[in-house]
Amino acid sequence: MKNLKVAIIGAGFIGKKRADSIKELGQDKIVGVYDIDPARCSALAEYCKVPTFNNLKDLLNIDGLDAVIIATFPKAAVGLVKLALKHKKHVLVEKPLGYNSKDAKEVARLVKSSGKLLKVGFNHRYHPAVSLAHKLFKEGEIGKIMHIRAVYGHGARPGYDLEWRMQKKFSRGGELFDQGVHVIDMAHWFLGDFSKAQAILQNSFWKKSPFEDNAFCLLQTAKGQTAQFHVSITEWKNKFVFEIFGEKGYLFINGLGRSYGAETLTLGQEEKLGRPYKEKQWVFPPEDISWKKEWEDFRAMSLGKKSFEVAAKENIAVMKSLDALYKSGQQHKIITIPNN
Repeated sequence: MKNLKVAIIGAGFIGKKRADSIKELGQDKIVGVYDIDPARCSALAEYCKVPTFNNLKDLLNIDGLDAVIIATFPKAAVGLVKLALKHKKHVLVEKPLGYNSKDAKEVARLVKSSGKLLKVGFNHRYHPAVSLAHKLFKEGEIGKIMHIRAVYGHGARPGYDLEWRMQKKFSRGGELFDQGVHVIDMAHWFLGDFSKAQAILQNSFWKKSPFEDNAFCLLQTAKGQTAQFHVSITEWKNKFVFEIFGEKGYLFINGLGRSYGAETLTLGQEEKLGRPYKEKQWVFPPEDISWKKEWEDFRAMSLGKKSFEVAAKENIAVMKSLDALYKSGQQHKIITIPNN
């Protein structure tokens, strides 16, 4: 099987996570690193034992380069994705791709004309509890989904409101844009596209940021299935809960491992209405394997072995829901999500 030659743009925390996944799997080769911060760029390049680049075109013209990982601020990512696609490279870009659905649509058009593959990095799909829950749902274990309820809370840290993710210079919004988009993506994965959105956005604590530190959201499909979720950076203790209620049972995901607590999945199935449901629980190891699993999926897609799970078209749907939630929070009303 072919080994991919990979370049990394963005040498921060996520860039290193992506590098670790490639190194751990040992199937592909990192061949260069670029970052606007020379010290950070040199540190990751030294860690990967590859050269640094101070010119993007030189990086993208590396002989035999197959794919590019883009792990930058969202504001910079769209232009970098376009540049990589124009150079005929496969792209794995960190979520969210773009500031809005307009950005997502522009990139989707370029993906089609380039003939290359674009994957948006929604690694939460690859957590074992999440992927198994989706498999069990698809196998009909809980029947048709009625609604989803989720909480994603970050414990935060001193000065969080001054970090890049909470500043207009680098980001569109706060917690909804950062962690909330993971929940939106997962809700889309289970329920499909949404037609209505409503949100309350508030800044409760992190006052040095103009953005929301809490978002209380509702999304509804045309069939009336609802996803309700709260994302927060005033949780004080990391928390992840994703509960799926079907007509024949439920799937409860708790934790993401490590600081989020043990990652578990509980399947509850009806034996007789009104009586306690029969439950089966899975407890997963504490290490986070989602990044490695996502890279395995990306390389399989890049080599034509598997179709995309998170294609450019699907990213448009996620960003349309995000647009509608922000619009609802600003206008204080239910927003209809366009279907075009």
